[in-house]
Amino acid sequence: MEIDITGINLIEFVKGVYRLSVPAGLGWLHFTEGELTYEEAKEILDIWKKDKQFTLDMDYIKGRACKMTVFRKGKNLYIRSPWYDHTDIQLEKLLKMVWPKDIPFPEIKAEEHGISCNCVLCQNKRGTKA
Repeated sequence: MEIDITGINLIEFVKGVYRLSVPAGLGWLHFTEGELTYEEAKEILDIWKKDKQFTLDMDYIKGRACKMTVFRKGKNLYIRSPWYDHTDIQLEKLLKMVWPKDIPFPEIKAEEHGISCNCVLCQNKRGTKA
């Protein structure tokens, strides 16, 4: 599912993505505690300034598995749901942090488990539990 995020504050969005992400894999070697500063978030956005397709593509930032992409379709900006390595509840929390009050909030079916959840219940649903 695609979610139109046109009109949100992208600096706050980047900071929110970072805040809700945790170290994963070898990211523990690069993990830095604390929040992203305004300048750091702007620097991340500036990397994508001239790209025609993407506005943002965050993979690992300071060891945290952010896994967020913002892409363009015409003049609008979109993200995809589900948010990889995150739960639907985290996605809803992120969007509520940055959503403009004058734009209707998108309907998100918030579930506890995300696409990459590795709990026993989700493994059983996928048939990957040995």
